[in-house]
Amino acid sequence: MRLREKGKKDGEPVSMGWDEAQAALRAGTHEVADAAGSGSEKPREGESDGDAPADDLDTKTKAELEALAKDRGLDVSAARTKADLIEALRKA
Repeated sequence: MRLREKGKKDGEPVSMGWDEAQAALRAGTHEVADAAGSGSEKPREGESDGDAPADDLDTKTKAELEALAKDRGLDVSAARTKADLIEALRKA
C-alpha cells in the first residue's frame, strides 16, 4: 500500500505491507498516497512495490494454494493455515 506521511506536501510516497500500513493509518501518521491523484504512484519498471511479493499468492484461496503446491510437487501436509501454504510455496 502506498502511503505519504501526513503534513508533508512534498513527501515521497512509501510502500508498506498491509498490516504496517493499516497501523500507520490508524495512528494518524500517514495518509493514502493514491488519494492525492498524482497518477505516478505505480512503481517504475525494474522497481519493486516495496514489501509486496511479486506473486499473487495472497489473493488465492487455501484450496487454490493446495492445488498449486500439488502441481509443483510440494509436500504441504504439515501446513495448517493459508499462511503456512504461502510460506511453503515462496520457499520452494
